[in-house]
Amino acid sequence: MCDSMIASKKVTGCGYHIFGKNSDRSPNEPQPMVYIPAADHAAGSTVRATQIEVEQAAHTYAVILSKPSWIWGGEIGINEKGVVIGNEAVISRDMDKDAKALLGMDILRIALERAATAKEAVQVIGEMMERYGQGGNCSFDGIFYYDNAYLIADSDEIWHVETAGQHKWVARKVEEPGYSISNYISINYPDLMHKDIVAHAREAGYDVEDPFDFAKAYAYWDNLGSSGMLRRCCSFQQMMRPGRNFRLADMLTALRSHNCNDEWTEAMHCVCMHAQNPQYPSDVDCQTTNSMIAVMKPGDNLILAPGMSTPCIAPFQPFWFDAYSSKQVFGYDRMEEGVEAWLKREAINRAAIDGRLPVKDYRDEMHAMEKRWIEGAEKISRSDRQAFVDANADEMDAFIEKWAAICAREKPAPRGTVGFQKWWGAKNEALGKDRRLAR
Repeated sequence: MCDSMIASKKVTGCGYHIFGKNSDRSPNEPQPMVYIPAADHAAGSTVRATQIEVEQAAHTYAVILSKPSWIWGGEIGINEKGVVIGNEAVISRDMDKDAKALLGMDILRIALERAATAKEAVQVIGEMMERYGQGGNCSFDGIFYYDNAYLIADSDEIWHVETAGQHKWVARKVEEPGYSISNYISINYPDLMHKDIVAHAREAGYDVEDPFDFAKAYAYWDNLGSSGMLRRCCSFQQMMRPGRNFRLADMLTALRSHNCNDEWTEAMHCVCMHAQNPQYPSDVDCQTTNSMIAVMKPGDNLILAPGMSTPCIAPFQPFWFDAYSSKQVFGYDRMEEGVEAWLKREAINRAAIDGRLPVKDYRDEMHAMEKRWIEGAEKISRSDRQAFVDANADEMDAFIEKWAAICAREKPAPRGTVGFQKWWGAKNEALGKDRRLAR
């Protein structure tokens, strides 16, 4: 369960696209930021994704991913060419629970490693869908199958891709000034699509119109889709709210937005998602486990990410593709350290849930610190960037340590019902025990 959104350069104050995404996953699933360098590969070589091997490209671009620890691919990412992609779970009538193929997050990484533009990323996704297909369990500590959607952008174009079953896909070029996608199929009239998708819909007995309406034919409505529609309404409203002067601060507001009475116990269907005890055993329990923003200046994207869960209490640190702290974005050979950093920061969220974090004081200090970082990032010279991000990362560490120490001294004041606390107690007991890593 996730949300991706973008304010196009038609309406941003800076004159560039501003992309943002929350990644909603299992509350115990670490999701650090990971740097994967560019590489050349021998002809005929293959690469192992999460479940299957695929043919490797002759050259792969450098990529920064927000990467679930046990998955080869990523939930959000950006490459050295300035292409950014966010992934969403969707459910179609064709969803295949038996297929063992590429996960949507694997496809996202492959597209970033091989595409120099947003349009090329669409083509790579289509090729991967048709050649290898998608499928497999996507849950860290449960069972969750889904199809996938992608919001893709470079400094010029924005594309929306949706998939159905193992091999079918469609794509739409986004022209709206502000746009968002969530966990339901929402492309009606695609610009590009799998060559057999209409014929398959007719053979399957789906409702096929002329012109072809993909969502009407293939969408399957369940709890995930209903929640996704609600959150997409909220995120789209956030994209429209600033009018024609959308700023970086507005994207932060959007990613931190709640549409509930109590953000800690009722935010399961909010853009800033906080997990709660599921009503039924089949329900998916998720929280926002990492986030990313990209201000898409041609050739020089400003990136922001917290490297921790729950964006309403997560400081977003600014960095660039060529200047980031090793405490913030972890090398491919240092993923264990990335997992440890994520787990350390997750202690703040768990303290907030059991009432030990003085949330208002914490947020006041966080917002002031983050404001200084962003103001600095907007005026820093290129030659001073590395020192800037290193100093920010040190400040982030000190901030987390300070508030973790404060929380350790506070007495619990449990939030929510007994069932809510019992459910979170089980999550706390399991936190950090699963250390699987996919490389």
